[in-house]
Amino acid sequence: MGKYDNLVNTLKYQAGRGGANARELVFVNGEQLGGFELNFIVGVYDTVGDWAPNRGAHTHPFDELLLFFGYDPDDMNVLGADLSLCVGEEYERHFFSKPSVVAAPAGSAHCPLVTEKVYRDFGHFHLALSGTYSGAQCPQQGKTDGHKYDRYFHDMTAKKGPGGADAAQSVHWDGKDLEGLNINFTMSLHNKPGKHSKESHVHPYDEVYIFFGNKSAQLGYLGAEIGIELGPEHEKHSFDVPTAVSIPRGLPHFPLTCTRLDTPYRLMNVGLAPVYRDAKA
Repeated sequence: MGKYDNLVNTLKYQAGRGGANARELVFVNGEQLGGFELNFIVGVYDTVGDWAPNRGAHTHPFDELLLFFGYDPDDMNVLGADLSLCVGEEYERHFFSKPSVVAAPAGSAHCPLVTEKVYRDFGHFHLALSGTYSGAQCPQQGKTDGHKYDRYFHDMTAKKGPGGADAAQSVHWDGKDLEGLNINFTMSLHNKPGKHSKESHVHPYDEVYIFFGNKSAQLGYLGAEIGIELGPEHEKHSFDVPTAVSIPRGLPHFPLTCTRLDTPYRLMNVGLAPVYRDAKA
C-alpha cells in the first residue's frame, strides 16, 4: 500500500434523477477529498425541462460555482444546449448557449435551472466550497431590471493550448474575477500521449485534479492511462478510469504522463484559493 493511496480515488458514476436532471453523475464530498472544504458533482444531461420541477430557487451557506460544458472531443467551445438560469431572490432569468461559469456566492439564490433545447449531450459541474452539501429554499420576491446579476455569468471560452501531451485547449478562471470566491479552476482537453511539460511543484493551498472522459454515453470511460507522481518520494500512481486526485497544500506532485491514449480526455484542476499560484518543488 502506498503512502498516498488515499489521495487517488476512482469516480464512481451512477444513475441520476433523470428527466431534465442528470442522466448519470458522480457526487464527491470533502471526506472523499482528503478532508478538503470542497464537494463537487459532474454529470451528463440530455433532456429539456426544469432540473427540479416546482422547487423554485435555493441558497447555500457556502460559495459555489456552476459550470456548463460540452462533451465534444475536439472543441471545448461547443455546449450543445440552450439553458436558462434564474438568480437572486427576484428570480432574474438569464439565457446562455455557450459553455459558461456562474458564480453563486454564499446566501445568493439560484434556480430554477431549465434546459430549453438540447442539440447533443452536455455536462455540468458544481464546485461547492464546503465539505458537505446543504441548501434551503428561497421564495420569489421583488423584481429587477433584468441585469442586476449579469456579473455572475461568464463565458467559459477555451483557448488553444500548447499541444503535445499538454492541453490542446483550456480555459482558466480565478475566483478573484468570480465575485472574489476562494477558488480557481482550469479545464483542459488532452488528445496526445506523453509527458506533460510541467515538472514537480507545490501550491500554498489544497487542490484537486479531476480526470474524466468525453464519452457522454459512458461516463465511466476515461479513454487514457494516466500516471502521476506524488510527494517528495515521487510515489507513482496510475489509472485508466475517471479519477480524482487530492493534493494537500505543500505536497509535491507531478510529473504527469499519459502512457496510453485511446480517445481525448479532460482534466479539471480545482484550487482552493482566489488566484492560481505554484512554486517549484
